[in-house]
Parts: sequence; C-alpha cells; structure tokens
Amino acid sequence: MTVTVRDETIAGLPGGQDQEQEAARAYIRANQRWNFGVNVLVSGFWQFAMSFIFGATVLALYSSYLTDSAVLIGLIPAMQSAMFFFPQLLLARKAQTLARAKPFVVRLSLFERLPYGVIALSIFLWPDAPRGLAYAILALSLMMATGSGGLLNPAWKAMIAKVVPLRRRGLLFGMSNALGGLMGMGGAAISRQVFLRYDYPYSFAIIFMFCCIAQLISWGLMSLNREPTLQPRAPALSNHEYWRRLPQLLRQDRNFWRFLVGRNLMLLGTMGMTFYIVYARFAFNISDAYAANLTMAALLGQTVSTPLLGVFADRQGNKLLAELGSLFLVIALGLVLVVRHEFWLYLVFMLANMSMAAGMISGINITMEFGPPEEMPTYSALASTVNAVPILMAPLVGGWLVDLFGYQLMFVVAVAFTLVGILYMHLLVHDPRADAERYAAAPQQPQ
Repeated sequence: MTVTVRDETIAGLPGGQDQEQEAARAYIRANQRWNFGVNVLVSGFWQFAMSFIFGATVLALYSSYLTDSAVLIGLIPAMQSAMFFFPQLLLARKAQTLARAKPFVVRLSLFERLPYGVIALSIFLWPDAPRGLAYAILALSLMMATGSGGLLNPAWKAMIAKVVPLRRRGLLFGMSNALGGLMGMGGAAISRQVFLRYDYPYSFAIIFMFCCIAQLISWGLMSLNREPTLQPRAPALSNHEYWRRLPQLLRQDRNFWRFLVGRNLMLLGTMGMTFYIVYARFAFNISDAYAANLTMAALLGQTVSTPLLGVFADRQGNKLLAELGSLFLVIALGLVLVVRHEFWLYLVFMLANMSMAAGMISGINITMEFGPPEEMPTYSALASTVNAVPILMAPLVGGWLVDLFGYQLMFVVAVAFTLVGILYMHLLVHDPRADAERYAAAPQQPQ
C-alpha cells in the first residue's frame, strides 16, 4: 500500500474498499495538523475580508446611502442569505458523489470572491451613478457572491468533515474566527481611516476593493488543503429518486426536524441585527467613522470569545452553543431597547457579534453531526434550504415593522422570537453529538 502525499491520491489497494478507507484514515492523520492550520487561515482571511464591509455596520450604512426604505435596506442581507441557503440542495447530490471535493470547491469559490471587486470598480468608474442603479449593482453582485458560496457549501463541508476530526471542528472555527476578528480589527481600523480621508462614494469603493483582495488570498489558501481520494459510500441515486427521498428523510429523522423548527425560531429573532447601525445613525447621529469604531468593537468581542466558544462546542456540544449564542442576542436586543447613550453601542455590537460567531460555529458543525457521514451534504443542504425561509423573512419583516411601527417594537418582536426558539431547542431537541460519534467510530466509515 502506498500513499502519495504530493498529489493527494491513494494507490496500491488490493484489499478493496476497506483498505482504501484505512489508507485514507492514515493519510488524514498524517496531514491533520496541516489541514487544520490551512483551514484556520482560509476562514480567518475570509473573516478579515468581510470585516471591511461588515454587514451590521458598513454594508448597512452603504445601503442607507442608496435608499431611504428600511425594507430595501433589509432586502440586501435577505437576498444574500437567500442566495446562500436556497441553492444548496441543487449540488448536494453531486457533493455526495465526489471522491475529492477540493477541485470542485476551489473552482466555484472564485465566483464567490470576485463580485466584491465588481462593486468597487463600478463605484470608481461611475461614482455619480443613480442611486437605484448603484443599489442594483450592489444587490446583484452580492447575490452572485453568496449564491456561489451556497452552491459550493455542501462540497466544502464534505471536505472539512473528511480532513478535520469531529471534536476538532469547534476549535477550528473558533480559532479561525479569532484570527479573522484580530485581523478584522485591523481591517476596521483601515476602513475608519478610509472614511476619514475619502468622501462618499470613493470611501466605499476602496474598502470593497480591500475586501476582494483579502478574499482572493483566502481562495489561494484553500487550494493548499490535502484531501485524499476516497470513493463515497452513498448510493448513486437519480435526480428524481434523490428529490423524492428528501421529505421521507424529514419524516424519519424527527430530531432533525425539531432542530430545524427551533433553529428557524432563533433565526427570526435576528431581524434586528440589520438595523442596529441604521438605528444608531438616526437615534444618536453617529458618523461613518464611528460606525468603523463599532465594527472594531464587534470584532474585538469575536476575537476574544470565539476560541472559547469553539472549545465549548467541542466539549459541551453545538446544540448548547446555539442556545448560548441566542442568549447573547437577547441581551444585545435588551440593551438596544434601554440605552440612551451611544457609548453603550460598543457593548451591543460586541454581544451581537458574539451571538453571530456562536451561531456560525454551531450552525456549521451541528449539521455535520446529523445522519450518517455519507449523507452529510444532504443533511447540511436540507437544513440550509429550510432555514433560508426565516433568514430571508427576518430582515424583511424587521424592515416592515420599522416602517410601520418604529424600531422599538421591532426589537421587542425579535426578543420574543429568540426566547421562544431557545426554549424549544433546549426542551425538544436531542443533541446529535452522540449519534455522530457512533457513526464516526463504525469501522466501515473513514474518519
């Protein structure tokens, strides 16, 4: 038996599939530290890139220059989420048939990163474009970026699940979020200087270009993953059989279905996050530079908390981390309702970003723990598609409530949804960690 590390293939397997799996396990163990470090850097640079256009501050602020409608401001993150989550089932079946996911992920992820440069170039080339046209360019570019990310997500998760052990994934995303947050504070500081030195819209063009450059660095690092070739065990199904089977999967796995319900309730509670910075702009008359300061505060909270959150997830389970993250959001929303000075916004944004980080770590990892490993892309994509509905609705409903009743009532409704989701998840959903470890320990499955 030989394992060729350079081209990431396994050869000389006269014993058939069992020996192929054993060779894959050995290859993964030999490269575990390498893959762990590479993926920390990949996600870290992705977080760094997004810190330049931090959604709760810079992106929402740019949107507010292009439209006066709270619904249209909320539509930007809603469209991003919809384009990321809805398409995942389209390529989940393909992801389950890939002997190596990395080539597919690397090719498609380029289209996830380039649209940020398109936004920057459009501003540089036509700074006086009509607000409606600039809004359309922003929306369409972000939809292309997040749509590409959604299509590749099942295959990316299949690669991560193959090369990173179960009880190291929380630490992986915790450390990558901490690294991204640390670098992101530098990115936010750069954004602040850009806002101070350059006027609208060139300031936003510059930071979108910085975002694109950092995204391309992340893309290059992704290609350094060492993933073995391993023929999947999932049965080959036709498109018709695959799609017909999905409702049956939901009916049979009741715990997975209950998880989706609880997760949906929690996601509806995030409706307020899009409007924190817009509310602060009108309630406290904060400047664009102050918005960059809030980004740095949010990323500071992320940097300090995410390694601890990742370790917590590895030891206590991702279900409990999801509940804890939603509690952070409840506290942030409560503060928004009562604070009367802009200084407290720092704590609000720190808690909100800690909640987002906990949700990201738990959300990525827990969907890899339901069902057998060979069906992980389907479980993950199905969860994303079902969760896309409240993710799409939340900012739109939030914007509608703001337009009709004001910010205060919208924040109260968000608190209510979040609390109900926490209780539902805590009382009715069984942590899938034990089932995942049982599957991983089975001799016929590669780690």
